[in-house]
Parts: sequence; C-alpha cells; structure tokens
Amino acid sequence: MNKHTFFATCPFYLEELLKSELENFSGSEMQIAHGGVAFDGTIETAYRACLWSRIANRILFPLVSFDADSPEDIRKAAEEFEWENHFDLASTISIDSTLSKTRICTPDFAALSVKDGLVDRARKLTGSRPNVDNNNPDIRLHLHITLNRGGIALDLSGAGLHKRGYRLDTVRAGLRENTAAAVLMRAGWPAIIKTAAEEGRAPAYIDPMCGSGTLLTEAAMMAADIAPAASRKHFGFDKWKHHDRDLWNRLTAEAAERKAAGLASVKKAAEGIALFYGRDINATAINAARTNLRVSPVSELLSWGVIDIRSGDFFNEAAPPTGENVSGNSFSCRLLAVNPPYGERLNKDDDMIGFYRRMGEIFRAEYRGWKISVLTGHRELSDALGLRADKLNTVYNGGIRCTLAHFRMFNDRPQAAEKREAETTALTASKKAAAVKAVQEYKSFEELSPGSQMMYNRLKKNAKRLKSWLKKSGVSCYRLYDADMPEYSAAVDIYPPEVVIQEYMPPKTIDTVAASKRLNEAVLAVQSWLQLPDSAIKLKKRKRQSGSSQYEKKQGGRLSDPIATRRLISENGLKFFIDTTSYLDTGIFLDSRPIRSMLRTEAEGKRFLNLFCYTGTASAYAAAGGATETTSVDTSRTYLEWAEANMKINNFREDVHSYVKADCISWLKKANDSWDLIYLDPPTFSNSKDRTDIFDLQKDHEDLIRLTVSRLSDKGRLIFCNNFRKFKMSPELGKEYDIVEISEQTIDPDFERKKSIHRCWRITKNST
Repeated sequence: MNKHTFFATCPFYLEELLKSELENFSGSEMQIAHGGVAFDGTIETAYRACLWSRIANRILFPLVSFDADSPEDIRKAAEEFEWENHFDLASTISIDSTLSKTRICTPDFAALSVKDGLVDRARKLTGSRPNVDNNNPDIRLHLHITLNRGGIALDLSGAGLHKRGYRLDTVRAGLRENTAAAVLMRAGWPAIIKTAAEEGRAPAYIDPMCGSGTLLTEAAMMAADIAPAASRKHFGFDKWKHHDRDLWNRLTAEAAERKAAGLASVKKAAEGIALFYGRDINATAINAARTNLRVSPVSELLSWGVIDIRSGDFFNEAAPPTGENVSGNSFSCRLLAVNPPYGERLNKDDDMIGFYRRMGEIFRAEYRGWKISVLTGHRELSDALGLRADKLNTVYNGGIRCTLAHFRMFNDRPQAAEKREAETTALTASKKAAAVKAVQEYKSFEELSPGSQMMYNRLKKNAKRLKSWLKKSGVSCYRLYDADMPEYSAAVDIYPPEVVIQEYMPPKTIDTVAASKRLNEAVLAVQSWLQLPDSAIKLKKRKRQSGSSQYEKKQGGRLSDPIATRRLISENGLKFFIDTTSYLDTGIFLDSRPIRSMLRTEAEGKRFLNLFCYTGTASAYAAAGGATETTSVDTSRTYLEWAEANMKINNFREDVHSYVKADCISWLKKANDSWDLIYLDPPTFSNSKDRTDIFDLQKDHEDLIRLTVSRLSDKGRLIFCNNFRKFKMSPELGKEYDIVEISEQTIDPDFERKKSIHRCWRITKNST
C-alpha cells in the first residue's frame, strides 16, 4: 500500500502519548508539533488511528499545500483544489481552520475563503454549488496556516474522536474522553493492566467523584482491550471516494474479536467482584451516568453508588475492593484516579483547601497499597493534599491548565520511606515547580528574537508591578500591556485562560511588512511569557476612531453564534458574559472597572439609568449596590439581550429592571420620568440606523448633557464618561451645573501608564 503523510491533533502536552500510540499503528517518520504529531503511513495506519487512538482529536490527511500571504491566496488555492477527485458534489461539506503565527485574517474569514474557492470551482465545473452543513457534514475539510504556508486536509475522523459514541445522550462531561484517557495513561493504568494479567489478578479502579463516568468508562475499556471508537457509527472517510471499505471492515472485525476476548478475560479475573467503582455525592449525576452509559460495551463491568467523600460514610458505603484477586501489599493492580472540583478562589481559609486536606487524610488512612492520581486546576490544591507526589504532569482540561499529581500510598513502608512520607512536602513541591518554570522560561526566552525578547521583558516587568495589586484586589481580568513601547503598538488584556491582543493600526507611513513582523514578535512574546497555545490568543485590529466610525464593530469575517462564543468571568463578586471571538470589544470595558465600583457604592435606594448601556455591566453593579430599579437603553438589540443575560446570571429581580431599544438622544427627548443616578458613556461617533444624523461627541456633548441632566431628580447625580482623548468639556456647561472631574479617581493600576484611557466627571444641578 502507498504511504502518505498524515497529521493527528491532540490536546496540548499530550503529544508524546499520541506519538507512542501512532508508533503502535505502524506510523513512521514522526514529527511532534504543538498540539499534534505528523506521521507517515498507509491508509491502514490512518484507519487504525481513527479506530484505536485514545488520545487523538482528529486524523487529518493533507491534500493541498500553498503559499499563504493573503486571503486571496487561500481562495485561489481552494479554487485550484481538485475536490472532485475526493468527494461528490452531492456530499455536504464543512470547513474549519487553524491559523498559527500568521495575522493575514481571522480563522472564520479564512474558512469562508476556502468555501468561496470551492464554490467558484464547482460552478465552473457543474454550474451548481456544494451544500454546507456545519453540524453533520459528509465531508469535513481543515485549513491550517503556519507563518506563510497553508494546507487543506481531509478530516478522516469526522466528528472529534473524543466523541466515542458510547453514551445514549450527548452530555457535557467534566473531562473529554481523550483527556480522561491521557490522565489514566499518565497514572500508569496500562502498566497496571499488564501487570495484573501477568500475575493472574484483576486490576481494580475507583473514581470517588465520577460525575458523568468518563474516567471510569475509559479505564474499563482499556482493561477490556476495547477500541475507543468501537461504538461510533460515522467517520469522515465514509463518503470519501478513496475509502477502502474492505480494509475498514477487516479492521472493525479484528476490533470486535479483541473486544470479546478482552471482556471475557476481565470477567474471568474478576471472579464476580466489581472492579470499576464509580461513586459521586450527586445522585442525579450517578443516575444520569448509569442511564447514558448502559449501552457502552463495558456497562456490565461498572459499579455505581452515591457517597460523600467529605464524610466518614464514604468508606462505610463503598470501601475499596479487598478480594484476593486485588489484595496485596504492592501497587501493581490498584488505581484511584479522580478529577475533583477545583474551586474559584484560593486562600488559607477557603473551604476547598480544607476539602483537599480531608481527601488527603482519607487517602493516607484507607488507601494504602494503592496508586492515586488527582487532577486539579490549582497547584495549591494539589499541595493541600499533604502527600508527596511521585510525579507531576501538566494536562489541559478544556482551556484550564491543570496539574496532574501522582501518589503511591505505601502499605508496609520501610522506615526511610515512612520518614520521607511524614515530611512537609508543599515547600519542596513548590521549589521544584518554580525550578521547572524557570527552565521553561529560560528556554522560551532563548528562542525569541531580540525584538520579542524586549517585549517579553516588558511583560515580565509589568506583571511584577501589578502582582501585589492583583492579589489584594482579587481582579482576574486586567490589562498587562498598552503600547508601552512605540515599536509594539498593541494592548494585551488578560481574560484567563485567554489573552486578547488589540493591535493599534500603524500610520500609513509605517511599512506594512515591518508592522506585521513587530506584531508577530509581540504575539510570540506574550505566548512565551504566559505559556499559552495559539488557540488562547485572540488578535484584534483596532483603528483610530474618526469620521462616522462606530466605537464597536464586529471582528472581520463571519460572526459565530453569539451565544455559543460567550463565556463567564467574575469581577468584584459579579458574573458577566464576555466574547473574545466575535467582536472588537469583549463585552466589558476593563478600564471602567473603578467607575462601575463607584456606581455600586452610590446606587443604594436610587433609580438608575444607564444610557448607551452596551452589555449592561454598569446596570449590574448598580443593582448589586441596592438600586431600586434600573433602566438600560441602547440601540443594539444584541447588546440589550446581552445586558439582560448579565442581570439574570447574577440573580437580580427581573421585575424591576427594564431594557429599552432606542436611540438614546431620541428617547431622552420623549422621556417623562426622572432618575436619581444616571451613567452616560457615549461613543465618540455614532451613525446609528435609528438616527437620521451622525452623532459627534465633541460637537454634540453640550446638548446631550443638558438633555440628560433634565432627566435627573432634584438631588440626582450624573456620571459622565468618555474615551475620546482629545475631548474638551464645554466651559458653558460649568456655568449651568456643578461639574467635578474625577478622572484620577477612576484609574486602576493596570491603566496607570495610559491615564488618558478615559475621562470622567460627576455632574449635578446647581445647588442655587
């Protein structure tokens, strides 16, 4: 059979595990990349990877490569791609894209360019166009661009390979299946299975916080030698013209034989004792897991139960298995792997710390002779177990960078080992982690260009300056860098686990190639400093506002489902939805953080009006401060729906908060009500479709402020803010109202270097 080059993708930090798997499938000429492995092999090699890989996300078959210096290059390559040799026009298609170390366009726009190229070719050849189905396509194509080289690949896997097909319902698990498999591999579960077989004993596994049962099911499938994709009905090669059905049928028949033999072997070794224990405090989760997994090939091997590891009842209700076939003084046949809750805050008084300490005590007292692996999103929680880790791994659970800690609970421990176990290990582990981080940081730094190193040093300096404030304030989303150096004109905002980099468009006098190079250097510096994957970097281009430009526009390309692309952040005890993908702005203005806090302080017992409300974050703060009611006005239906979602997620009463879709100026002219506290943060320019003219802040602010003050109660207060750096307050207004500029009071440390980010005034009616 002919050999081809393929690429298997996987979660970050699992590339070595994937490489080992591919070697077992006869893959050769391996090349590890960030987030995947390139390999050579036959179609059989690729099919085996689709069927048997427990780690891979996707198996891609590159078909086209090209130079990618512009979006037009992408479209041209797609138009020249001879897709008719691979699939029929009747097949539905979808295109996704990954862009790395290139800023020629957004991923969405790149995928759109591929689609347009395919459509152009189809019309020339047939007069018709292919049908796009982003949910269940017959053919999935993947575009990848790195630096200035691009490629289009056929996705042989179809839906992601973590979707095993062994659940009845599509439920959102705490871990993806391939991440769970990686946890088990790092924990040494395959070696435990092998040793148990050699010794004629059965491997025992417990997950005391099993949730949807993903770790438990993956552990049982490994023990029974069941192909992870054995239950899947569809793959990406089903409608591929070169699909070898005879070969695939042979491979699935072989997998079925291995499954039958594996299940028989496990049942024989178990001798009637349950070997895979799934327990959880949540009875609903246990019942759902039992129901959804009843069609899985290992359902009869799984034992379920409701327990509470935080109490002593856990061991009364579900003691570790102690049958002869799993007993003994060694760790050879027993594993407990668990993905406990991570918690949102960490401090010495946090209940989560106490929970982990109790868990460590239970492990030490009741699980001697067991191997234990604990996955947590915070290293401090791992240390709180009070156990000495044999090994630490980094694992990404979704976008969360986690620590996977491995322990051996000694049974008959020699004196030296017992003494070592009794030592306080948190400090040792911390020093080790710091040393590893320092080595990684040094290596990353050495690989950077001189320009990136300069940017890297500034990021490091800024992080050090903000460290104390961040710790005291509890702020998690903040600005790390804002064009501190003229060579790197961008803002870097941290929204864990993502970073938004806003490039300020350079003047026309600056060479575009040089500007692009500097931007790439800045991005690489950010990635190196924060150790982030490409997917966590969200790059946006921000033009200087002028003419009739709006303060907020969609990021180029197609807009994703606005609900699907949002996620939650917290700020000062409140929750807000943000979107780092679809728009230039994320849904919350970080520089206005102190103003929002001030509004909360002043809102108690007041009626609050939020003009040009955007996503309603100020309204949420006012409600949290005790406002009797809030009114949020904006011309955008999307933002008003977003504002309402922000209020609902914070559980504010719905009957006292209203949302008005209208042009603010037109609405103010018709309003007959009054408010005690008004927040006015208008755009610099606006050409809203609800207005017949263009709003210019500098030219129109006098009329706007007069109109707004007319809606204040007698002792009411207007907070007026804007971010137009050339703005000048009209002296005439000072003769009519009491106006006090409070800009200095509304700047947090992360914006101290750019205090002109906004200006703010407190305005009241003259007391006379």
